[in-house]
Amino acid sequence: MTASKEIPATVELKSGEYEKLPVEIQDLLEENSEGKAADLKWVLFGTNTIADHKVITRVANAYLSMDTSKIRAQLREERINKLLNFYLEGETRAEVELELERDNALLRANYLKITESYTAMQIRSFQSGEPPKNPSDPAARWKREQRIFAVPHGNIDLFPAFQIQDGTPHPSIKKVLKHLPGDMSAWQVAFWFSSDNGWLNGKSPKDRLNAPDDLVEAVVRLNDSAIG
Repeated sequence: MTASKEIPATVELKSGEYEKLPVEIQDLLEENSEGKAADLKWVLFGTNTIADHKVITRVANAYLSMDTSKIRAQLREERINKLLNFYLEGETRAEVELELERDNALLRANYLKITESYTAMQIRSFQSGEPPKNPSDPAARWKREQRIFAVPHGNIDLFPAFQIQDGTPHPSIKKVLKHLPGDMSAWQVAFWFSSDNGWLNGKSPKDRLNAPDDLVEAVVRLNDSAIG
């Protein structure tokens, strides 16, 4: 007696095998495909029951609906954050698979070393009167309102100190964040604020917070070539 298989039989069609399928099946696949069916990669699944077929269909549809670019970006962030901890602790890294990720981690480590930053708890301690019930407020609320930004470090957010003036967000930060491209990461935003900017006479945006109109103009010119 042959034991039943735990997984359905699968067959990956090799080059030229698609054309050997019955014409009726080719027509059916053509009707249900995006693009020319013969140009696609095909894997045939064989199941013993309709229930198995439905499970495989749900799994396949779930996979195809995933935004793989976001998943890759998340994995890249995780690798960079691991490297960041190595640099901050003075550890050496013998080899790094991707030089770009190594350089990015080093930039982040240097940024955290030279840029004064606050935790949410520290910002909370600056507030007068009765402190908020939520220990992460008001920093977390200001972040949601895009009045300030934070960079992730481990399991916490760090808020660059230049954003806080007399215990509250500098009003220019919100104006800038409103105009910055929505696909910029928190670290890209941090580097933009701290980098010399040709549209600000070589000054960094964090050093020109008292000139909000100039900052907005620099944001608008973000995709233009720098002057000077």
